[in-house]
Amino acid sequence: MITSLLEENNLNLDLGVYILLVVLFFLFCIGACVFLFFGIRKDRNRLIAEKYKIKELDRIGFEELLKHKYEINRGDLHFSVILIQIDGMADMKLSLGERQVKKITQMLRERIMRVIPRGSKICDYDDECLAVYIEEHMDNIGLTNIATVTISECNKPVTLLTRAKLNINVNLGIASNNEFSADSVALLQNIELALVTAKKDGLNKFVIYSEVLAETQTDEYKQYQDIKAAIAEHQFTLFYQPIYDLNRNKAIAYESLVRWQHPALGVLTPVKFLPIMEQTGDINWIGSWAFEELLRRQTKHYKDHPEDSELIFSLNLSPKQLMYPHLAEEFRKIYKRFKIPAKNICMEIVEFAMFDKVPEVSSNILKLTQMGFKIAVDDFGLEMSSLKTLEDLQFDWVKLDRKFIEQAQDDFLIGGLVETLVGFAEKKNFAIVAEGVEDEVILDYIKGLKIGYGQGYHYGKPQPPEEYNL
Repeated sequence: MITSLLEENNLNLDLGVYILLVVLFFLFCIGACVFLFFGIRKDRNRLIAEKYKIKELDRIGFEELLKHKYEINRGDLHFSVILIQIDGMADMKLSLGERQVKKITQMLRERIMRVIPRGSKICDYDDECLAVYIEEHMDNIGLTNIATVTISECNKPVTLLTRAKLNINVNLGIASNNEFSADSVALLQNIELALVTAKKDGLNKFVIYSEVLAETQTDEYKQYQDIKAAIAEHQFTLFYQPIYDLNRNKAIAYESLVRWQHPALGVLTPVKFLPIMEQTGDINWIGSWAFEELLRRQTKHYKDHPEDSELIFSLNLSPKQLMYPHLAEEFRKIYKRFKIPAKNICMEIVEFAMFDKVPEVSSNILKLTQMGFKIAVDDFGLEMSSLKTLEDLQFDWVKLDRKFIEQAQDDFLIGGLVETLVGFAEKKNFAIVAEGVEDEVILDYIKGLKIGYGQGYHYGKPQPPEEYNL
């Protein structure tokens, strides 16, 4: 009896030990696989980081690298730096998200590393630029070849997570540590000047810094730097000019106009800075800023003067702004933060002959209209083709340029066209605003034409909002 019990216990003990050993073996194998997986992954990430210098080299590290190279240089060290600006990064982040954009920049880094010399380093310089360090003596021919193939690699379509294809455009600024770059600070300034110059010629262009470039572009580059400083220091403001109902002799709207309060030159009009902002892409920033600033002023005025709850505020949009694909979406996000009737906001647009030629322009105007904003055609030219366009499109205001008002007084044909437009406006139910109402003579003339609204120095110059109690 006892013997049989011992034999049975030994059998159970041997089976239990066997099962335990099997379980331990499988746990060991799983642990080993996990350890190997993370070990290989860590080594792979370390090798990638070493190859591309992504973890070790950000903007601060890149600038410290350049500074160090100048400090140890005894005249025998030659290197070049390329700044690659990716066009539309803000748009991509808005529409695709941070995760997808990171994958895109990683893919671009890998492509670029394949075509630049061995030993080169690359990093994310800022939100829209990659920086490449090439420690090799290269003349302009060599740099041109590298720039050409770099642009070609970047231009290859990128496949998104959704399987859609995205075309990437870039601009390159290039400089070397030569006699024009005394230190790392000067080198980076030269590269930025080259990049700004490249962008003026369009997309997928590159410029190599040279003494000639410095002589011809320095003034414009200084303006560019001044504009960047003005943005950072909040030097831009909005002036306002009234639009009057001629029959009631009352302001029914105020047009907002961007001004730069320059610390040395005083108040500057857009002609002094908008062309450069259009070249650099800052025109989209100032458009969004001006819209938000207008809405803040409008909100304040309605709160302080409830009796003016129907007063309209207008904003100017240039063709360059209207070509920005995400303009309407950005404006929608800004507008949602304010409780202002959309019908009390007017978008003034020039060169509307572009409407049927550039899809982005037509799309933005349609979206702004659908949001409920009024649309005004600014600086309207009195051609019969323009009247045909007015018939095809929906507008709320047409603003006649001052020159045409003046010419209509002396030219029978132009005067007849103005009268035709007035009749057309009445039929199509849009308002005509006469610009350039400078004195009583012009005022009486446009009243005689039955134009209902006027704007000009007779009613007030563009002034800070406080001047009009806004």
